[in-house]
Amino acid sequence: MDWRKWQMLEDIFDPIGIKPLVAVVPENHDPELQYTDPDPMFWSTVRLWQAKGWTIAMHGYRHVMHHSSRKQIVPFHNRSEFVGLDYEEQAERIRLSWSVFVSQGVEPTVWVAPAHSFDWWTLKAIKAETPICIVSDGIARNQYFEGGFYWIPQQLWSLTKKNDGLWTVCLHPNTMTAEQVADLRQSIEGPFAGRIVALNDVVLERRRKSPADRITELYFWQRHRMHRAMRKVLGLQND
Repeated sequence: MDWRKWQMLEDIFDPIGIKPLVAVVPENHDPELQYTDPDPMFWSTVRLWQAKGWTIAMHGYRHVMHHSSRKQIVPFHNRSEFVGLDYEEQAERIRLSWSVFVSQGVEPTVWVAPAHSFDWWTLKAIKAETPICIVSDGIARNQYFEGGFYWIPQQLWSLTKKNDGLWTVCLHPNTMTAEQVADLRQSIEGPFAGRIVALNDVVLERRRKSPADRITELYFWQRHRMHRAMRKVLGLQND
């Protein structure tokens, strides 16, 4: 991790009581996620986040991807740590991931898939191997319940004005520029002040997707497919 950038965000969040959801890779083997030397205090920091009321999510196991053209629940990419593996292989990875967290005194309460890539076997394994019942992913206007899990939709990558609903903004601190961090601070302290809630403050309901949710989902994926097609025409990498 680029701890300097992470600390910059922590310095923004703490004074105004923002408690984010942090997706933690328990045993990182992905060279693209190695921004500096390993920190022996990593798990102490994660335990501190947990003690502050931050939500800790299981972010896969090792974050090592393989190509997969198999059907995914949230089809952003053709790579995955899980999709394409049989149930037993997926369950073993989930079991090993959970054991690392527990051995470090951390109990994640949410599932966040690497590259948004998972299938129903992944969720079956999570249900069998862990007490996790919340997924942070999917496209909708509000929280919903499906497949035995509460879903907190994740639809944005920057703070964007919305009139209603529950919207999750995905940030990647390791790759954020100083300008992006400054813009985030300005937004949080300005137009979005008081509008950011902790996951623990969200009332989870066993509600199905509404017509508005489904229209939002349909529009999102139509736009996503159009952008992918444009990138392909321009010779840019989609995966």
